[in-house]
Amino acid sequence: MEILLGAVCVCLLVLSAVLLRKYLSVKRNIRSFSQELEKLKDSGYSQPLKVSDFDKDIVELAVKVNEHTDIQRRLAIEYEESRRQLSTVISGISHDFRTPLTASLGYLQMIEKSGGLTGKSSEYLSIAMEKNRYLKELSDEFFELTKTESGGEKLAFEGVNLSNLLTEAVLEQHEWISQRNISADIDIADGIIISTDSRSLTRILNNLMSNAEKYTVDRFCVTLCRSDEHIRLRVENTVADSESVDIDRVFEPFYRMASRTSGGSGLGLYVVKLLCGRLDWETEAEMIGNVFSVEIII
Repeated sequence: MEILLGAVCVCLLVLSAVLLRKYLSVKRNIRSFSQELEKLKDSGYSQPLKVSDFDKDIVELAVKVNEHTDIQRRLAIEYEESRRQLSTVISGISHDFRTPLTASLGYLQMIEKSGGLTGKSSEYLSIAMEKNRYLKELSDEFFELTKTESGGEKLAFEGVNLSNLLTEAVLEQHEWISQRNISADIDIADGIIISTDSRSLTRILNNLMSNAEKYTVDRFCVTLCRSDEHIRLRVENTVADSESVDIDRVFEPFYRMASRTSGGSGLGLYVVKLLCGRLDWETEAEMIGNVFSVEIII
């Protein structure tokens, strides 16, 4: 009897050891799977999932995961290629579209300068010129947008005096601010130098000013200051209908707020967000009462 009990105990110990080894092997493979899957988040990582033993179920799981990863990688490559081709097509169409628009606008301006039209004809000419300018503005924005989204523009970082560049951008807004009797509050700290791509920065500032011109009702403010380890650029303006502004969508393409003025494609702030992302800057929008603001944190 004692021999039998001893044999049973030995069998149980052997079985326990086998199960423990199996359990530890499974745990080890799960940890390995977890680490490898974490690495696969990086699009540049292409190593297949590996296993530390040849258990049939674990090997089959690794094979399925690798197959799924290969499919996802191919889809990602195809998507990027399709997006690149679409951007190229849109850019080409936009470029071809701009050429006749520019020409037609030139001819319309020549007709206007000739003074040969009066009454309704002159009114119709003014409308045609206004629509033509709007179409040209849209085509220009689409052309610039496709280049920005494709990432085809190389960034050239250099020292830029942000204080001076922002001051110039604000001074260029004098005409519409004066004509519409807008109250302007400008507070730009002197001597703020940053390393950035000057072309991207200029487009960001132009889009911020253009957005303010479209939607400002009676007050326009620009602030530039140093805060802790950051530089903060803030542009704010009153709007006609604050309830119509969906603050969560203002950086979406083609989103437009209610405006007393016409024009605009709804791409301005979207491009601001894109460019700031490329420059590794943060962008925030806020609505307090009837005051809309965009803040860029550098």
